[in-house]
Amino acid sequence: MKSRHLIIPLVLVTAAAFAAGAPKGFTSLIAGRELAGWQEISAAAEHWKVENGELINDGKGTDLATAKSYRNFELRLEWKIPPKGDSGVYLPGGQQVQIWAKDSGSGGFVFNHKYTVSPAVVADKPLGEWNAFQIRLLDGKVTVTLNGKVVMQDVPVEKGFEPPMAGPAEGPLRLQKSPHNVMTTFRNVFIREL
Repeated sequence: MKSRHLIIPLVLVTAAAFAAGAPKGFTSLIAGRELAGWQEISAAAEHWKVENGELINDGKGTDLATAKSYRNFELRLEWKIPPKGDSGVYLPGGQQVQIWAKDSGSGGFVFNHKYTVSPAVVADKPLGEWNAFQIRLLDGKVTVTLNGKVVMQDVPVEKGFEPPMAGPAEGPLRLQKSPHNVMTTFRNVFIREL
């Protein structure tokens, strides 16, 4: 009889957590159990799925891109990776805010940027635990906060090609599938336009 009393509150707490929804002014990019709001849903669904409010990539397939384009925005999301994990969030210009299992930490620009921008501080939680990003892109400058610590502030978004190429100022956001074919999980993915 006691076990029934424990199950009911647990179900209610879980339901309340999902019902809480997006923070005020934000829109959720995870819609129930579907990949609505993302590009090429049928192809993406082979390797991306929504389960218990989490957006999971099995380490295969392609990156997942938003159907909508963005220019100035604040993106909040949580992510976790296993050992050898490697992922990222691609901004509209194609620059990648890095997520990886390296001592140098996540949240900097490593690839597709004019120069490497290492995180100002290593703020990653241990592998397998949830991390929280806040990525703010405003007028071509990005600020990244990881687990409450600013790791990159007001860095101009520049492409590192010859001849110089700025990349588009507006476009979709992409969540990277791991190039090392390991699972990456996201949750609480919210955006608001600025």
